[in-house]
Amino acid sequence: MSLLSQSTQIRQQQRQSQELQLSLRAQQRLELLGLQVGKLTTELRQRAEQNPFLEFAPPLLETAAGDFQSAAAEDIGHEDTPDYFLSGREGFGDQPDPVEQAEATRRHDYQLLSLTEPETLYRHLEKQVLESYPPGAERDQLLLICDALDSDGYLRRSPHELLSDWWEMHHTRPERAEERDIIEAITSVQRLDPPGVGARSLAECLELQVRADPTYSPERTVRLKLCQRLNALLTDTPAQLARTLRCTPEQLADARAYLATLNPFPGRAFANEPPPEPPEVIALKGPDGIWRARCNEEDLPLFRMDEAALEAAKTHAHQKEERALISEWEAQARLWTEAYKERNETLRRVAQLVFDRQTDFLDSGGDPATLKPLLQRDIAEVIGYDESTISRAVKEKVVRVANAHKLLPLKAFFTHALPASADGSATAVSEQQAKSALKALIDAEDRTHPLSDQALMEALAAQHIPLARRTVAKYREQLGIPSTRERRQKL
Repeated sequence: MSLLSQSTQIRQQQRQSQELQLSLRAQQRLELLGLQVGKLTTELRQRAEQNPFLEFAPPLLETAAGDFQSAAAEDIGHEDTPDYFLSGREGFGDQPDPVEQAEATRRHDYQLLSLTEPETLYRHLEKQVLESYPPGAERDQLLLICDALDSDGYLRRSPHELLSDWWEMHHTRPERAEERDIIEAITSVQRLDPPGVGARSLAECLELQVRADPTYSPERTVRLKLCQRLNALLTDTPAQLARTLRCTPEQLADARAYLATLNPFPGRAFANEPPPEPPEVIALKGPDGIWRARCNEEDLPLFRMDEAALEAAKTHAHQKEERALISEWEAQARLWTEAYKERNETLRRVAQLVFDRQTDFLDSGGDPATLKPLLQRDIAEVIGYDESTISRAVKEKVVRVANAHKLLPLKAFFTHALPASADGSATAVSEQQAKSALKALIDAEDRTHPLSDQALMEALAAQHIPLARRTVAKYREQLGIPSTRERRQKL
């Protein structure tokens, strides 16, 4: 074989190897791109445990405050000319305590989430825990138990299982590491509102509610005894059960009627959505009025090459097999860390393109009426990725609009455009903009002569919003606005 042929073959092998490496990295990036912070942290932790040359650390504020729900404090209330005296940094170069700052930021984020997200059982309990317990192992253990509750408010995991989760979270010997500590924490959770939460059975759920009733009643003892013998209601006659409880038939009837008023599913009064994910992207408006996207690194796990461990391993590797294994681990670690970097950069680039097109939406603090038509396909065409990649990047990701102190789902920035008018005179309008204009017309109408759907259609057309009459009626119903006849009758 000639030297030219050998050189050509080597170049082809190198190119094929590079293409394969890029393909594997792209697959890893796509796999990570679809994960939210919680699942992403778990995935990266597991990979670091499999490879000795990977360095992993949980999100910064998870370590500092025991929770993901926070963001950089400097992004809140950002000012071009900060007052160091008012901010508590009198001394030149003095810095606030990071744990206190993380805790204050986390509390602010919880208040923010309460305004922008539906109330869930977890968030309702979390608020009580954070207000009643200082940062530390006891509070973290209470939050662990709150997170283990099902949607009905019941605790289905045993203290031993919860203790195993506690050890797994810390890896080293943590504080409050005995099973009795878990049992004490469960008792503390059961004192929270709503009464009955944290119960491990229906009997315990009802008993907790009886004990939480502040109204004193002489029949309370009978009610508690009945809670402990619920199964007897199905097997014993009233007379037999009354003898067992050592009460009169009247007291038994009163206890049964009282228990029937209690809530056997205390968690169902809340939304069943899981706790909202922390914001992965922060929208910052600069002095030039341009919105810029950056990754919220404080809430993302650290995942990088451990170069020191790699060099030490290479120094002490004398056998051929050892060097081969080290090379394999190194290649795998570099593949995964590069994929993680690309994952975060892809998310940032997608968010930046979205921000560039939805400036009015950001300026308004998330008013749907200011949304411009934007599809995921539009972003995919600009960035050069498949539409499925954009879908992965957008799915269940949260954006912090720092200047407006608001959290918004990244998916909320996308909306369909209404069909354009036949003559092309109308500009692209989103459904949210059309609904906002429709509501404004109805709010301003003469109450004695409310507008018909036909009149509303013509008024919207005058504003270059072409809608069919049936579409006007559909939007009106979606907005909860009665028909013309019903609006006139309410006068």
